[in-house]
Amino acid sequence: MVGAASPGPQRVLITDATQGGVLGGSLTGVLEFLGHLDRGRFEPALVLFEPKPIVDELRAQGIAVHVLATPRVRGVKPRSRIGRLLARIADVWRVFGFRARQLLRLLRRERPALIYCSNGVTPSLPVVAVAVLLGIPVICHIKGFGRPGLVARWLSRWVEVAICMTDELAEHARARGIRPRRFLTIFDGIDPAVCTPTGGAAVRRELGIPPDAPVVGIVGHIQGWKGQLLVVEAVARARQAVPALRCLIVGGVHRLGTAYAEELRQRIATLGLEDAVILTGARRDVLACMAAMDIVLHASDREPFGRVLIEAMAAGRPVIAPREGGPLVIVEDGQTGLLVPPRDPDALARAIVELLGDPGRRAAMGKAGRERVARMFDIRQHTREMEQVFDEVLTARAGSRG
Repeated sequence: MVGAASPGPQRVLITDATQGGVLGGSLTGVLEFLGHLDRGRFEPALVLFEPKPIVDELRAQGIAVHVLATPRVRGVKPRSRIGRLLARIADVWRVFGFRARQLLRLLRRERPALIYCSNGVTPSLPVVAVAVLLGIPVICHIKGFGRPGLVARWLSRWVEVAICMTDELAEHARARGIRPRRFLTIFDGIDPAVCTPTGGAAVRRELGIPPDAPVVGIVGHIQGWKGQLLVVEAVARARQAVPALRCLIVGGVHRLGTAYAEELRQRIATLGLEDAVILTGARRDVLACMAAMDIVLHASDREPFGRVLIEAMAAGRPVIAPREGGPLVIVEDGQTGLLVPPRDPDALARAIVELLGDPGRRAAMGKAGRERVARMFDIRQHTREMEQVFDEVLTARAGSRG
């Protein structure tokens, strides 16, 4: 193994290209992985495309963190359609060049043995391009149903391994022309031991929710595709059968979700739900917020995976999610939660009422959910599989040089 033969741990540069001013599930998964990575074999460093609120915390743990400077775009909006398109193309290439120059300096200085792009090929194009130029092996983690452009499809041929969160994502990427040397599916993982359902009573007291009130909730940054509006519509319908129902919407507003957040607030007011639906904003005590819920809802539009679902299940909470995308892999319908037709507020409302009316079934689902997470989505298994990929890529690169 490369790690054993080298004089010290192999330096792995991990890039996170997410932008939007929030700490989302993708980076949360990376942080969980970093916490379990074998530092005797791998020396991780994190490259962020924007500042995140965990930089100081990571540096205190001995992890090098590099935050790239923010590129400037002209902001000029030509009147013609063709002019706007050309301006957009110019801005994209300007950002690409700006990022590439930063990364070229960084990689030449850090000299990593391996680069792990945690957001797939398209968001990581400057990283992949510079890595190819410098001859550094690249692994890309595909976490979304995007439509890769020509450049992404072409550069993907130099990606050693495309790790996908589900087989469906691998099939999607392959069908759209992503051509790494190898595809591999690895489920995300969490530490079930830390997902204990505690703190719920304190959260209820803080938010003025009676101890015996039925509570559902959704966790995720506020942005159109996450489905908070759908949840509000479903709660309005469910309250016809369960008038005491409360709902928590936990999450900060994404950079691209400002208008959606305002629409969400207006809809809550129009439906007269100001006292029933609580927008908590971004919280660091997400697990405690889940513990305050009787049911955790998921309403994203074709969610690639759904990390919040495994967190909720590990916390012993039954879940309701759309019957598509990642939830099909995570949720065992009727056993750990319910799968409902996507984008259907009536179906979601019926499922809410059904589970709230059966405490025994909710408890059984919570127990089954914890067991399923421990069996399929444990961070230790995830880390072992990721480390094996790192080792294989480094060994193959060392063999090609020898």
